[in-house]
Amino acid sequence: MQIDVAFTPGEVQALASKVCVVIDAVRATSSLTVIMSKKPKKVILTTTIQKATKLASQQTIHPLLCGERKGLPPEGFDFGNSPRQYFEADLKDRVLIFTSSNGTRAVADLVIAPHVFLGCFLNASAVVKKAYETAKASNMDVLFVCAGREEKFALDDAYCAGLLVSRLMGLISAGEEFSLGDGAQAALGIFGYYRDDRRLLEMSGAGRAVIEIGLQEDLTFLMQRDLIDCVPELIRKDFPEPEYGFSVMV
Repeated sequence: MQIDVAFTPGEVQALASKVCVVIDAVRATSSLTVIMSKKPKKVILTTTIQKATKLASQQTIHPLLCGERKGLPPEGFDFGNSPRQYFEADLKDRVLIFTSSNGTRAVADLVIAPHVFLGCFLNASAVVKKAYETAKASNMDVLFVCAGREEKFALDDAYCAGLLVSRLMGLISAGEEFSLGDGAQAALGIFGYYRDDRRLLEMSGAGRAVIEIGLQEDLTFLMQRDLIDCVPELIRKDFPEPEYGFSVMV
């Protein structure tokens, strides 16, 4: 098993044998992890506001429009991209359509991968366990894919990836063969260097942007490790629908 990290979706190649974990810690994969834990009826990710609103108009059940641009909910949306807000909401049996600046685009870039999970601090142990068990059963590699920020490196995602790589290494049995790609080793280095979630997040570009719009409490919330054991998973045609399955309209 090879473990690696792509610091932007544009770095990803050869997905056929990869179990992918998408990371947009501040804040899309954190929000979606909370959303899926609330047992909604359906969650659909889209890459643009236009696609989201068009899809909403086609639903027989009134959906909730969710997401952000520049950190804030677009006009006419029901929710933004605050994991804390979703944690307090009743979403059971609701239909949600979600779009974000970086996270949903990253997921859309990986739709041909055989397995796509969403990871963050909130579900760190659960997503690592799921990825490891899936890769081991399928004889595949594990690739953590950072959503990045505006198609560039994002410190918060790289730090979270380092945490997840560290957790994954802790699951591997003695004598079990594995290797670390350069990206995984770099992510471990970043994680080991900072070791202070709050300082790191407040230093990152994404963290500063959240603070600037007055949502610094989101950072306090989303840095909680293992608060949730839900692992959002991309629904695959011809496969049983997972417990926390979501779909993507590209």
